[in-house]
Amino acid sequence: MIAGAFAVLWVRQDGPGNDACRFAEAEGGFLIDGSSTDADWTALRYRIRARGDGTTRRVRIGARSRIFIQRNAEGDWLLNGTPAPEVAGAKDIHLGFTPAALTLPIRRLVLGIGEEATVDLASLDLDQPRLTPLRLVLRRTAKDKYQTAETDSGSTSNLTVDAQGIVRAVEGRWIAQK
Repeated sequence: MIAGAFAVLWVRQDGPGNDACRFAEAEGGFLIDGSSTDADWTALRYRIRARGDGTTRRVRIGARSRIFIQRNAEGDWLLNGTPAPEVAGAKDIHLGFTPAALTLPIRRLVLGIGEEATVDLASLDLDQPRLTPLRLVLRRTAKDKYQTAETDSGSTSNLTVDAQGIVRAVEGRWIAQK
């Protein structure tokens, strides 16, 4: 049973495109169901299911689930049925075409203002397709603000979230419509 659903429509700030999705409690966990549109106005559907503890359980992307990602109870990742040991230890998925997935570690960690945590993500490269490791330092800077820093590249992003911990803006990249 789905309860407490929230919908978000983001518009890209760094070029054409948008992303519309809904967040809901479902099957004892969390569901993110959306569609992202790129600069060529090509739509890409995605669905992320998380366990009750907020960790990614499975991801389906594209028409007829052309990409299917699973994380089993032992924490092993599979991409279209093939093991992906390079992302062992990651608890969350990272999808570069939407800010939606960042909601999962934000909600799970419940950081206090000034606190930070290192988060290992399984980042999807759509061109290959393959999963690669991505390590972020997630720092809460205010009641509704976070900063992420990629440990390998050093690049940072500033995020704004709502009362449910759902990402509403990624500075310079995405902004949610009211």
